[in-house]
Amino acid sequence: MTPMNNPILQMMMSGMSPLQYLQQMAAGNPMVAQAVSLIQGKTPEQLHQIADNMAKQRGTTVEEIARQYGLPINNQTSEVNK
Repeated sequence: MTPMNNPILQMMMSGMSPLQYLQQMAAGNPMVAQAVSLIQGKTPEQLHQIADNMAKQRGTTVEEIARQYGLPINNQTSEVNK
């Protein structure tokens, strides 16, 4: 993935918060709109559990997905859910 195709990099360069970026993407994509409605109002622990469940359905882990995108993982949250 080239840097300009990396949504995380695009979000950081635009100065938007992650939720603002997702809301902008949701305007033209019903799947993103559904994801935004799914995450609104959730605690970090709830979001981690949702991400964990989605990763398991795809046969991977949240940590592996984060590594693929070069994202740091907060190990404290991971330890709470073990």
